[in-house]
Amino acid sequence: MTQTAYDLRGKTETHYRAPRVRVVKGGRARLEKLRQAAYAMRTVLVSVLVLGLIVSLLYSQAISTELSGEIESTRQQLAEAQSTYDYLSGQMDNITSSNNIAAIAEGELGLVKADASQITYLNLESEGLIRRSESPLSRLLSNFQAAALSLLGNLDP
Repeated sequence: MTQTAYDLRGKTETHYRAPRVRVVKGGRARLEKLRQAAYAMRTVLVSVLVLGLIVSLLYSQAISTELSGEIESTRQQLAEAQSTYDYLSGQMDNITSSNNIAAIAEGELGLVKADASQITYLNLESEGLIRRSESPLSRLLSNFQAAALSLLGNLDP
């Protein structure tokens, strides 16, 4: 079972095999055109994307600036309203203070504080109704007074 070695002397000719090439009409040129079209399309898409991002950034900045202006305007209105409220609140406190009311009642209206002699206490043990007898003269005077006040009320615009 012995094997003989390969004899390299016997074959001096070597056969060279050329690679199989298939020729296609317009193959490489067409491929180059497709590559160029794809490159151009990619460039256009990237440019549109970048332009869209820039436009959206500018738009958001414009909206942000507009809203900031509105916020500042509203804050100024709030400050003015707060100032007006504080002023009016102070004026209301001055008007409704008891010393101020007493001064207006005594000075402008001519009212005076009641004396202890002017205060009368009634004891209503048996009845809950007080009747005052009126004379015909007092009724006539009260009717005359009501008519005069009504006339003055109609004359005053």
